[in-house]
Amino acid sequence: MRKHGINMNHIARQVTKDDFLTYDYILCMDESNLRDLKRKSGQIKNCKSKIELLGSYDPQKLLIIEDPYYGNEEDFETVYQQCVRCCKSFLEKYS
Repeated sequence: MRKHGINMNHIARQVTKDDFLTYDYILCMDESNLRDLKRKSGQIKNCKSKIELLGSYDPQKLLIIEDPYYGNEEDFETVYQQCVRCCKSFLEKYS
């Protein structure tokens, strides 16, 4: 993120019950996340969130965004670029 001039103060957290009632979209990175979130959302009455893979918006059609945690710097750059493409495409579609 620093390489791209993005300041970040990241705090990870679990998706909560309220998230399913608050957010229009919950975008996830891989099929395991998708499956887990859809299962959890099925337990929420009046769930308003649409749960999708962020990669479904990738113009390069790379559906899964691989976790770069155990990779090298190049893997983090690949994921960064993929996320930027997907987010731009998502925002263009819904703006």
